[in-house]
Amino acid sequence: MIEPSADELLIYDDISKLAERLWRISTAIEGLNTDPKMFSIMLYKRLWSNQRGYTALWKMNLHVEANIVLRSAVETAICLAANEKLREEFVLLMSRDAAATIQGQIKVHRGEEAYDLVREGEATLRFLQARLPEGAKPATLRWRELAERGGVPQLYSFHKMLSSVSSHVTGLSILRGVTNPRMDAGQREISKLERKMHLMMMASAMLQGARLHSVMIEAYAELEIAIALTDRLATLSMSWPGVGPND
Repeated sequence: MIEPSADELLIYDDISKLAERLWRISTAIEGLNTDPKMFSIMLYKRLWSNQRGYTALWKMNLHVEANIVLRSAVETAICLAANEKLREEFVLLMSRDAAATIQGQIKVHRGEEAYDLVREGEATLRFLQARLPEGAKPATLRWRELAERGGVPQLYSFHKMLSSVSSHVTGLSILRGVTNPRMDAGQREISKLERKMHLMMMASAMLQGARLHSVMIEAYAELEIAIALTDRLATLSMSWPGVGPND
């Protein structure tokens, strides 16, 4: 596999330092869990945890496991972007998603004849629905729409790619390396780049999340650092496959 360059490892470390600095600031903020600012903190906690987990797995060369965590980080970064743009509307979207999730669990419990769990789920669902505005119905999150409305379509591209070839159990992800020579040749070329490019994918998701979160919690010194790191990452990316002027 192709290893990241010294500059790529350095910027990843600098992004990690910014992430930790923002989390320390976030822990001192109090508010209601219906406040978009507090939602940003809850989401940022998940993203920062994902980034640390991914880093540990990446260092152990557990790339399948690392990619599963990476996909979660990308989803969380998409949510941070949507939260920053949509504010109260995003909080409503999350409440609708929670209600839809409970509905799905009730269906499973009923099919298993676990009626105590059905009753508990129905009580939770009534509580969630009572908090929804009139006319609002349970609905799951739509990642493509969230990414578009949050202004981060590239993150959705990451999400789709990870879902197809590494994070989910799919025909392609399982058959890699055990099929015909033509397919294996193409997959080997992709695999060579994964250790380097997926680390940079995590760097991008973490940095975008940190930049958006710093806006939400008004951490303007950290926002300036995030902007400078974004410029550095953009410069580094010009040498990546499919990004540079000659690709």
